[in-house]
Amino acid sequence: MASSTRQALQAATSALTPLLKSADLKFAEELLSIGVALSTSIQLRNILSDPSGADKAKHGALNAVFGKRVSKEALAFAQHLSGLRWSKGGDLVSAFEQLGVFTVASIAAGNKDLSNLEGELFSVQQVIDSDEALQQAFSSRQASTASKVELIRQLTGNKVSANTELLVRFAVEGARHRRLSLVLEGYGKQVSAFAERLVATITVAAPLEQSQLERLEKVLAKTYGQELNLNVEIDPSVLGGVKVQVSGEIIDGSVATRLNQARMQLA
Repeated sequence: MASSTRQALQAATSALTPLLKSADLKFAEELLSIGVALSTSIQLRNILSDPSGADKAKHGALNAVFGKRVSKEALAFAQHLSGLRWSKGGDLVSAFEQLGVFTVASIAAGNKDLSNLEGELFSVQQVIDSDEALQQAFSSRQASTASKVELIRQLTGNKVSANTELLVRFAVEGARHRRLSLVLEGYGKQVSAFAERLVATITVAAPLEQSQLERLEKVLAKTYGQELNLNVEIDPSVLGGVKVQVSGEIIDGSVATRLNQARMQLA
């Protein structure tokens, strides 16, 4: 991330923070929808991210496109973001997406539902990752966005919270040729980042008991100096033991890995 974009994102996050006290899902949806709209319009994206562009012209463009579609609060916030210095238009699009996720995380935290949001996002990601037909359906360039949104609606139905439903829908709408499961994974990490926790992916051969999870969570929290959100994957191929991945670091204590290491030593 370029320095100018990093500074702009920090400023945008600071500007959003006081708005979170009264923010609702409608406001979060508006931020996400602005991001999606910018991702589909090169002209509008270039106008808003041009560091030499006049604020009056940027505000006029935003008013023309979103004036009747979003709230005054969302429009004013979009105008503020357009006045920041972004290294490229795509960074502004990503900012709206990230801040929309940030808003949903804040709402979930206020309702003491943050852990549920993290878990549901991970579950939807796992469902898609485990089904090749779904992966092909969501990555198809022939299928319309509307049909993909309908497909994800059918998959989630009434099975997830309103917070998760919103993020999953916009993950589809704003995928921009990214793999949907990767977008969802990114959303999950952003939600966990809001809670100032790392995400630990735990791979085991069979489900762990609650007491085992609690002990593992304490050990990892002590190791990394902060709380972690544990996502547990079941993979019979590991045979036994535990494989832990945190921020790209892998702690592999699985039986399968130890057997492979033994074979290599005997070869």
